[in-house]
Amino acid sequence: MIIKAKLIIVFSLMIIIPIVIINVVSANIIKDNCTEVYVNSVERSMKNQADDINFYCETIISNAKHFTIQNHVRDYVKEAEQHNFENLDENENYAYVMEQLKLYADGDRSVIKAMVIENSGMVIASTAEEKIGRRLSNYKELFSLALENNGFSDIFIDSNTESPAFSITKSIYSEKNERIGVLYVVYDTMNIQSYINSMKLDKYTNAAVMDSGGNVLEYPYKSLKPYGNNTNYSPYSNELAAILSGANHENYINVMVEKIVERKQKLYYTTEISNSGWMLISVTDKFSWDDTISALCNILHWLSAIICVLCIVLVCIFAIWFTKPVMEILRVFREKKNGNVNSRFDIRTKDEFSTIGHAFNSMFDNIFESEQRYRTIVEMTNNIIFEVNYKKGTVFTSKNFNKKFSLRPKDDSLTESFLYKLRVHKDDRERYAADLERILNSANFIQGEYRVKSIYGDFIWIMIKATKFFDRNENPTKIVGVIVDIDREKKSEMHLLYKASYDNLTQLYNRETFLKSLAEELEISMVKKSLDAVMFIDLDDFKFFNDQYGHACGDEVLKFVADTIKEISFERGFAGRFGGDEFVVCFTNLTLYGDSGKIAQEIIDVLGKGFVSESTGMKLSIKCSIGIAFLRESGKTTEEIIAAADEAMYNIKKHGKSAYAYAKSVSKSDAVYQSNTSKITSSRLCRRMVKEKRYV
Repeated sequence: MIIKAKLIIVFSLMIIIPIVIINVVSANIIKDNCTEVYVNSVERSMKNQADDINFYCETIISNAKHFTIQNHVRDYVKEAEQHNFENLDENENYAYVMEQLKLYADGDRSVIKAMVIENSGMVIASTAEEKIGRRLSNYKELFSLALENNGFSDIFIDSNTESPAFSITKSIYSEKNERIGVLYVVYDTMNIQSYINSMKLDKYTNAAVMDSGGNVLEYPYKSLKPYGNNTNYSPYSNELAAILSGANHENYINVMVEKIVERKQKLYYTTEISNSGWMLISVTDKFSWDDTISALCNILHWLSAIICVLCIVLVCIFAIWFTKPVMEILRVFREKKNGNVNSRFDIRTKDEFSTIGHAFNSMFDNIFESEQRYRTIVEMTNNIIFEVNYKKGTVFTSKNFNKKFSLRPKDDSLTESFLYKLRVHKDDRERYAADLERILNSANFIQGEYRVKSIYGDFIWIMIKATKFFDRNENPTKIVGVIVDIDREKKSEMHLLYKASYDNLTQLYNRETFLKSLAEELEISMVKKSLDAVMFIDLDDFKFFNDQYGHACGDEVLKFVADTIKEISFERGFAGRFGGDEFVVCFTNLTLYGDSGKIAQEIIDVLGKGFVSESTGMKLSIKCSIGIAFLRESGKTTEEIIAAADEAMYNIKKHGKSAYAYAKSVSKSDAVYQSNTSKITSSRLCRRMVKEKRYV
């Protein structure tokens, strides 16, 4: 019963209080700020439309300026004045100006007429050709108008059109910046009326354009209404004149609202158009607007009250229906939390709660079995299971952990766990730390192999796999992982890999491994543009050692040569036995081309000093011939580079032996080089096959 009452009270308050607060606040905001909200809305609409009218007016100004600054126009005005307006038809500039005026009028359908007027008031060019040669009586007014309001006139009634018109006047200046005439263009106001018509205002607001003289133009056009008359023309009246005459443009809104509200409950808004002296005006009937707002607030109050009553009724019904099965669910949860694994749901209703109860019973049974199974598997496996709990910040490990590692953490915290205390081999330490950081932060799964010091003090290979688990909100809850002892398999794999990659006698790379390493180095060299060299080394008269002293002595010679090459190429490259008495070495990141020759000479000198043979007790001196080829320059593939070095070595064999030589550059002649490569392969093939069959 207590839960039922609480549900009714809590749900009722949760629903009613927000509704009441929203209702009261909304009504007050709407009522208190309706004028401000509306003025802002009108202001936005007016500004948007004023932008279009501004663009239209600026286009008119730009077209007029473009016309007046043309050299042909200036020249024509000066020529017309000098020749006293005679023989204008024969003047080339006259034809040009007339053509431009026609294009001017054709480019804008609202242009009624356009004419060029000389300083004396004489029309010297016009779209209405009957006007040419006549002197305008009001030309001085037009010249004055060009200096005011960007050349815009007031709106006036033109006899040639049904709607009002306006004009723009722009001065024409000579090269000495002296006025020599004006461009006078009359426009129909139909475009401006269309902009007024397209304003998206409500039914309580009207909009119009007012010029600098006070003439008001609305849509649809009826008649021009000066704001100073006494006709009580609605919505523009003497009140607008009084306000506009004393208001600063920046404070139009505030001044208007304060004054008009005190008078006739009307809101006025104006915005200036293109520095033309014109303004865009809107007038709102505030009284009608306030009535609408009040009616809206009353509807909102009644609607809120009805919703509150309905919600209370629904909450009561829901509480009565929901309480009994919820109480049963809460009872089972409490008992399960207290450790009573035999507690079960007993819901006999015929709805979803019964299904939920049976599902929970099955789920708890499965969880209990899964926990037992999990603990049994953990205790039986040789692998080490660990679990990181994010919420508690603790780490659990299976009991067999201490059989492999001598680690006794102070507590179960993460920082004191084996994850941070394992003694990892120095070569794997950085990689292990990076993997640990990834799984604790961004990664969802890691798998890595590391060398770790065991309980016996030696390093063993282990593999760590870890997976991150998340809750329904995608927040990490735990990390479950396994530590597998892979020491025996890893060392066996490494041993097999070593045997497959190295020559048994010399412990250098075998042919396949060297070629693979050389191919990788060639790719790196292509990117880094480094200087790298390959040396093809062939022992001179090696057959003599086998024939004279036996194969045991020959093996000692090969080992001595391999040890010498390994010592000289240490940390500077890699080497391999290519077959028989042939060796190959790759030196990387050389500074100068001549460095390779110095290294080759060093190899020749060290081998020439010889060694003492254990099988014969004699000191044996070794001679060799070396061919040097450069990566990227001596060939584009490993086969081409090896062939180039081999050819260079073979040239040494033909010219005295015990020396070194450089291979030809591919850049000099690709065709010749390819031909030489084929020749080398065919001429050297038989000799190399004999050697490899005997010595490899």
